[in-house]
Amino acid sequence: MQLIANRLTSEASSYCGSKRLHSLLVCAAFLFGCHGATSSRSQTPVEVIVTTPVTDKVTDFADFTGRLDAMKTVEIRSRVTGYLVSAPFKEGDLVKEGDPLFQIDLKTYQADYNQAVANVKLAEAEQKVQEQNARRARELYANKAIGEEEYQTIVANWEKAKASVKAMQAAQDRSKQYLDYTRVTSSVNGRISRRNADPGNLIKADDTLLTTIVTDDPIYAYFDVDERTYLDIAPKIIVDENKSWLAGSQRHVLMRLANEDNYTHVGTIDFIDNRVNGNSGTIRLRGVFPNPEHILMSGLFVRVRLPISAPYSAILIPDEAIQSDQGRKFVYVVNDKNVVEYRTVTLGQSLQGLRVIKQGINKGDRVVIGGMQKVRPKAEVHVTMQESPKPPGSALTKLLINGNSRDDHGNNSKKSTHITTKQDTESPSKGN
Repeated sequence: MQLIANRLTSEASSYCGSKRLHSLLVCAAFLFGCHGATSSRSQTPVEVIVTTPVTDKVTDFADFTGRLDAMKTVEIRSRVTGYLVSAPFKEGDLVKEGDPLFQIDLKTYQADYNQAVANVKLAEAEQKVQEQNARRARELYANKAIGEEEYQTIVANWEKAKASVKAMQAAQDRSKQYLDYTRVTSSVNGRISRRNADPGNLIKADDTLLTTIVTDDPIYAYFDVDERTYLDIAPKIIVDENKSWLAGSQRHVLMRLANEDNYTHVGTIDFIDNRVNGNSGTIRLRGVFPNPEHILMSGLFVRVRLPISAPYSAILIPDEAIQSDQGRKFVYVVNDKNVVEYRTVTLGQSLQGLRVIKQGINKGDRVVIGGMQKVRPKAEVHVTMQESPKPPGSALTKLLINGNSRDDHGNNSKKSTHITTKQDTESPSKGN
């Protein structure tokens, strides 16, 4: 730079008074100005904001989509043929086992029952007559007053009379059963659908679908899990080769509805299918969820959160500290000499604005969370320390820890339907 200045001064003295002198002086001033500004900037440390990681208990999980389904779905049909007289229920209402739903015209069946009752009385009267005849015949046969053939005939008539009584009683029971069938009642506790037949229509026995009832407390949630997730959780579920896969296992699962942001519904896994779907590479699981308020309904779309690890202690940093470099994730860390270091990190789940770091960050590191645009590796910086964020307190982890504690003490009380603690607004751990 000094050589350029000397040359410019020499040329200025040779061409003094010319227009070229003015141009050369302007160029010299510009070069000296840029050099001075660059030197000034390079000597000023960049201002950055740093914080230290926090530690907390977390649980790895995976999210899946699913559908709710009833534990029982019952189709209500009449067991006798006849005209529908009434349907004394409110469509869409909750019904209990034994509640009357439909009434079939009973006149014909009542008449058949009355006739069966009368036939039983006739048969019983005939039985008494034949019994008396048999008693007299026994005395006469003992006194040689009648022959053996006649005696055997009278005794046989008595036996036929007794059998006739039993046959008539069976016919009476059958006609009474048909008469009772004219009153169609609920066979389960649940929610009833609309009626498919109005009063006045002919109902065919075991054919006409009158309505359906679904049970909704508890309720099932079916969801499909990929092969990798299944292989992660299978060793923890198969607890005894001589028992069911789920014997002794109370694997918790969380669920949220389409209009909910948090996973507030708590259930347990009670079923794993016996094969993997070769087309989709998934296996079907089922969760059971209490539904005492009868809000959850069969067919609803849900999102299910399945824990795939036991709770463990993890390091978390704010999400804004994480940078991307051609697909790799990294953070800037300031060492004890206030020099920036480039750290490649392995990410875990996101939890309430914090990110689990599985590898690359230590407990006491000072992580840059502000001023990253001007930061370069190995550059000296001026540090402003910010208070560490509060531990998020994963509700899923608390549920697992508390659930295991209750199980260890033999407490089999029914779990709560909802999580009332602060919820995890996190992304699944498997996708990071």
